[in-house]
Amino acid sequence: MVQFAQHSQLDLRQKHLAKFCFWEEFDQLLVVDARQIFPKLGVFAVPSWDKMMMDAEPISDYPAFLKPFDWPKVSELQSWLKQIPQWVQDSCKLFPNNQLKLLHYCAKYPQIFELLDHSPMLAWRLVTSGMEEPEIVALLGGKRQNLVAQLGWPGKTETVKLLRNLRLRFVNQQIAEQIETCILDPKRLDGLQQLPRINSMALSLAAGFPELIGSRLHQSLAQLPCRPMQCQAMTALLADTLQLSELLGKPQLVKNIAECRYLSEVEEHYQQTLFASLPDVSNLNLQLLGGAAKPVEHPEHLQQLSLAVQHPWHLIAERLSGRQDIVAWQEVDETDATVIWSALIEWPELTNNLAQNAQPEILKIRGSGNQLAQAKQLSDLHLWLLQQLPKAD
Repeated sequence: MVQFAQHSQLDLRQKHLAKFCFWEEFDQLLVVDARQIFPKLGVFAVPSWDKMMMDAEPISDYPAFLKPFDWPKVSELQSWLKQIPQWVQDSCKLFPNNQLKLLHYCAKYPQIFELLDHSPMLAWRLVTSGMEEPEIVALLGGKRQNLVAQLGWPGKTETVKLLRNLRLRFVNQQIAEQIETCILDPKRLDGLQQLPRINSMALSLAAGFPELIGSRLHQSLAQLPCRPMQCQAMTALLADTLQLSELLGKPQLVKNIAECRYLSEVEEHYQQTLFASLPDVSNLNLQLLGGAAKPVEHPEHLQQLSLAVQHPWHLIAERLSGRQDIVAWQEVDETDATVIWSALIEWPELTNNLAQNAQPEILKIRGSGNQLAQAKQLSDLHLWLLQQLPKAD
């Protein structure tokens, strides 16, 4: 799956709201004049942390997309922030939406304050569940198993333990879906119980590669610090390795990587197996490639491409459907080095009347050294694909 940038234009625009914040010391309110940036929001006020703690009024329906903990720390905003414990700010900042709602619930209800500390994902899921405030409050005095059951998850001790053991740097839609996958599948849920901490790499592995749950590799990755790009690269490497195992009919490769401690060892197994599947082929003739993508079909060229980008295109080509192509192109990077890029694409099913929304799909894209694409490569390939479509009448 092609990954796109996490920061939306909405996130960038809302940072300008910091310039229109006004701190009302007497009323303990952060007043935000959003009329120039988001006219529909108008002017709204956010209570201080102390006021949230003491306020008996129902919690406001804050705009879900606001992320005030990411705004520039201007003095007016700082006056509002300084009352909020730093760990609470960091915990609310983990989540992609409803940060103010989570903050207010945390301030107003000591049980959610405690829940945010021990199981922030559960606290966020609870306040964004769609339940009304009295319904949420009614759940706070019961057992955690009953709480998770009301949220649509298995009401089991194992569910509560998994949520408590999560150690995530951020939560986006993909990670939320991975958590859902692991909780709702008994095999994944039970397999994750042995890990004392579950970081994003351990979570991604469990969600995407259940055959590796509990392996030496899984336990090792769960102990490592990880960043979003590392997690993305790990998922791609494991997906490529398992695909290579399946294409070659070599299940031993999966067993080998399960015993690895580091991803560098996984990469060694992957490369050794890939190179062993290739005959003695010459290097790819770069004159075959231009700055724009072009299909690669000849078996020898596919083998050369596989060697050049360290990806098994020669094997994938044997299983292409009629609407799929492998394409390749070259570009010069910022160091003046030539980088070869390759992709698996699927064309839309075209009829006599081309549907306006019929779009080609990029199923996979890899560059020299089996590297993942960045925004430039994705943009260039999308533009080329659209240019290849026949024009509608």
